[in-house]
Amino acid sequence: MIIMFIDGMPGMDRVLTNDVNPPYLTLVTGPPGSMKSSFCLSMISNHLRQSGGFGLYCTVEETTSSLLRASQSLGLSLPPNLQITDFTELRNENEAMDYLKFTQKMIEHFKRERGDAFSVFILDSLGAIYSLTKVDEEMRKRMFRFFEFCRSQNLHTFVITERQKGESAELEGNEGFLADAILNLGLDRRNGQIVRTLQIEKMRHVRHSMEKQAMEVTGAGVSLLGPLFD
Repeated sequence: MIIMFIDGMPGMDRVLTNDVNPPYLTLVTGPPGSMKSSFCLSMISNHLRQSGGFGLYCTVEETTSSLLRASQSLGLSLPPNLQITDFTELRNENEAMDYLKFTQKMIEHFKRERGDAFSVFILDSLGAIYSLTKVDEEMRKRMFRFFEFCRSQNLHTFVITERQKGESAELEGNEGFLADAILNLGLDRRNGQIVRTLQIEKMRHVRHSMEKQAMEVTGAGVSLLGPLFD
């Protein structure tokens, strides 16, 4: 079996001592410019290229063309078994659209069509959905049910959301509590330069480093260089 995290990103084997199997829900957080989408695209593409499985990437705020340009700038070639579905045009056409319901129907469709080969789902981003929806107790319950639905489909689920430095991972609801893992991407200033970082705040069932890791864009996506020390 091709495992997700260690096989998906160079340098991750120095951060994790073991990996996980689906169902597993990971929250990828960080401020603007911390490469949340690029991090996910890089890892998922590497994983799917090796496993031959199928992945679905749903984008609510960034167009497909923008994601493709970002991938090209990383030197990352997206595999044909990764489908990107762009909700931005639907958002413009139907402001009252129920994104969670629509997304769930898409997942059910591809599960019927692809079966167990459909193993990875990415939602980009949770904040965009919240910005288009009234966030109340009912919405938090629906988000809980949506996360449980993703688990019931036996998927590696990645949910991207914006988060400022020092902000709680709970965000608008109980996402931090519900997620199996929280990966916090950030920006550090070192010797007059901006360094992009990854820090694992939480990862159920995995022994992992708690140190902040430096990230680097290589000619084939994102890789981890090692820990940053103050």
